[in-house]
Amino acid sequence: MKQRKLTKNALAMSIACSLAFSLTPDFGGVAYAAEPDSKQSQETTETVKADSKPAQEYTLESVTVEAKRPDWESKLSPGTVTIIRPDDYKGEQKTLPELLKDVPGVHVRYVSGKGQYTTVSVRGSTAAQVGVFVDGVLSNLGGDAAVDISTIPIHNVERIEVYRGYIPARFGGTYMGGVINIVTKKPDKANISAQVGKSSWGGTIAGLEITQPLGSGSLMIGINRDESDGDFRYENPYSKEVYARDMPGLQANMNFFIRTVNDNLDLYTGINPGYSTLEEVDAAFNNPAVYNQYLSAIRGNWYWLNWHSSKQEMLDDYILNNRASTLAEAEQLYNQEAKAQLDDVRTSLHNQSAGTRKLMSELSNDNTRWRKNNDYKNTDAIIKWQDDHWLVKGSWKKIDRGMPRRVDGDPTLSTIVDLPDKFERKRQELTTKELMVGRRDMSGNLEWGWQLNYLDQDKRYRNPDYQKFGKIPAVFEEWSAFDSRRLGGAIDGTYKAGDNHLLEFLANWSKEKMDVNGSRMDKYDFEPSLTNRERFRTYYEHTLFNLQLQDTITLNQAADLWLTPSIRYNYSKVMGRALGKSDLNKWVDQEDSQVNDKVTWQVALKKQVDEHLTLRSTYGTYYRLLNLYEIAGDGAGILPRPNAYNDPKYAGQSIFPVPEEGTQWDLAAIWDGRLLGANSSKVQLTYFGRDSKNMLHLYRFGYNFWSYTNARKGQANGVELQADFNWDKWDMSLAGTYLHTKQQTKYNAPSSSTGEIYFSYPQLYTPEWEGSARLTYRPDNRLAVFGEVKYIDEMVTGIGAYDKPYGQTSLTTVGLGAKYKIDKDCQIIAGVNDLFDKGPEMTFNSGNNYSGSWQAQNMLLEYPLQGRTYYVTLQYKY
Repeated sequence: MKQRKLTKNALAMSIACSLAFSLTPDFGGVAYAAEPDSKQSQETTETVKADSKPAQEYTLESVTVEAKRPDWESKLSPGTVTIIRPDDYKGEQKTLPELLKDVPGVHVRYVSGKGQYTTVSVRGSTAAQVGVFVDGVLSNLGGDAAVDISTIPIHNVERIEVYRGYIPARFGGTYMGGVINIVTKKPDKANISAQVGKSSWGGTIAGLEITQPLGSGSLMIGINRDESDGDFRYENPYSKEVYARDMPGLQANMNFFIRTVNDNLDLYTGINPGYSTLEEVDAAFNNPAVYNQYLSAIRGNWYWLNWHSSKQEMLDDYILNNRASTLAEAEQLYNQEAKAQLDDVRTSLHNQSAGTRKLMSELSNDNTRWRKNNDYKNTDAIIKWQDDHWLVKGSWKKIDRGMPRRVDGDPTLSTIVDLPDKFERKRQELTTKELMVGRRDMSGNLEWGWQLNYLDQDKRYRNPDYQKFGKIPAVFEEWSAFDSRRLGGAIDGTYKAGDNHLLEFLANWSKEKMDVNGSRMDKYDFEPSLTNRERFRTYYEHTLFNLQLQDTITLNQAADLWLTPSIRYNYSKVMGRALGKSDLNKWVDQEDSQVNDKVTWQVALKKQVDEHLTLRSTYGTYYRLLNLYEIAGDGAGILPRPNAYNDPKYAGQSIFPVPEEGTQWDLAAIWDGRLLGANSSKVQLTYFGRDSKNMLHLYRFGYNFWSYTNARKGQANGVELQADFNWDKWDMSLAGTYLHTKQQTKYNAPSSSTGEIYFSYPQLYTPEWEGSARLTYRPDNRLAVFGEVKYIDEMVTGIGAYDKPYGQTSLTTVGLGAKYKIDKDCQIIAGVNDLFDKGPEMTFNSGNNYSGSWQAQNMLLEYPLQGRTYYVTLQYKY
């Protein structure tokens, strides 16, 4: 066997294979570069241990590695990391949320239905406790509660890295749940590829990607379009049940009202026509001959004459009571009142039964429904140039989508939420522009780089139906605008300190500014002297600074035991400002700000037992810095918490929430070898836990506002399984999560009498079990047939009356598809998601269990999910 000297680029690749160490992935061909082609891979594996130095020793002059090339993906983090490659699913029209559902420990929540606002949580965290990065740059904005992952395109993406537990130092900040890093493709050889696809519910995708050598590097241009009508059919399983339950009672009410009309006609005219339907009543009164007959009869009816003995006596009474001055005026008044009485008879049914008639018209024995205002149009573009040192990237995206109205809690209404007069055509437009430039260099034992990034995001909400239901529009009801600008920069690197230390460092900074505006901001909605512009926050600033250091230490001569400690300093300053001082919110100043900072640490220990088995463990502390309105509020719906202590010195002051804190740990065993007769297999089993305090709780004070308070603490423990198997013609991937959470909430108005008193509170939107499986069959080198199964356990989604939890049912979906390679450049993909149409069957249970009341019924989800969806995609590479 022989030892091979490595070139500068091969040296960088070997360091990246041993330990990933850079802030910006796929940058300059040094850190996390895409796997080399098979020839390069074969060359780098033809190495041996040096006689005088242990294998995998960090050496810049002559790097030697084990005969088996290390898996660079497993070196991205000393903790748990999963890699998703979108190209493996190309043509299946999967979105980022759908890809993330195959990662153990990750839960995706379609807050407003598929294609709408969607969040992700990790190991029982909240969505705000997850950091989302694109090419190492943070996507979380201070003005957002959490990242809407439905807005992040995965076209032109090389891989998606999902970190749980231990977070590498190259990602600035601390995240109690985890980090998702999306790495765009590195421009390579000249190539042009295009794809176009169609799917159910009016779905269309199209994309063009061009890569071309340019100067000392390569250029990539990607343009993509993804749109859908979104209005889908679904079956409401409870519409017939509600119809059968409610219609008899409603019909009985209507019959009573119709009998009232008959009785009144008999009383006033002496005629009882015996009407039995509303249509008969309307037809009769709209017939001039019938109407005049009733009018003539009512004029001569003695009862209508109010006990007068004759019409003449009644006319004389009008004059006597000064209601008329002449007999002619009295006659005119007499005729008017007779007609008014008859008209009252005709309209009594409408006046008394409006609600009943409305519900009867809405109820249907047919359980087929349409989901409305659910469309979207997503367009994105990226241009990226890169060589061995420089990287320049610009991206642009625009999203225009409807905002569907949620299903009302009453199952009677849930059957008709999608009727034309039951939804508002609210719209959202989001435009984002990003620019990034950076450079990486290597000098002696130091590999380092810097980067600058700028982001501009404009959100626009509009509601052309804001006056549709006759209500007084609230602030922002007609339109609103949120404009954010963020400038950031970072410097990071890796330094080889001796034979057994590899130091990684990061320093980054960003400043975000956001302007807020909207309809009725200049109106006086609450007090004559107080405008909404004085109540609402109209400007925010958010400054972040992170300083982080990590060291990977080889502990033994055999170089199979590593210790990776890390220390982090994280700083945040938030400021929120209104245009005037608010007398309504007396404890809130015109401008409020808060500074938070803290030092946290984490450590990982990894042992390679043999060529198949690896054991690892991590432990660390976390400090999740808060976003803009969690601290400063919006001045109206969300405010800092008013001080509730009895001490007069605190009177008139607000209590700002502080960052969430906690500790996390995990233990894992990774087997990389042959199992179940597979040619290759990899199985990873992880046991994890997290203990959190100062967790945020959104609590309602009084009637007019909500406040974030650090009122919760809790624990999360669970097991993750990830397994991949490969046989000659079969591939199988498995992912599963078991998660157990405990949470406690303290009373939100602490005083000298209550103190720190906690009570149990369920963790919301955290299913106990979740998993997926995918099986692929490859009969030859042109055809692949695959099937998928995904399962989400039932979960608690809130607390109802009498502290009864309520939630949604479990969901199991099956997908099938096939890929066929027509020739070396052309491929067609077709398939179906949710084959058995289970999505719309998911239901919500109130948990109140009132006997005989609708609250005990299972109801539709607030935002019904699309069910069976077909798709077909054609790909071509030039």
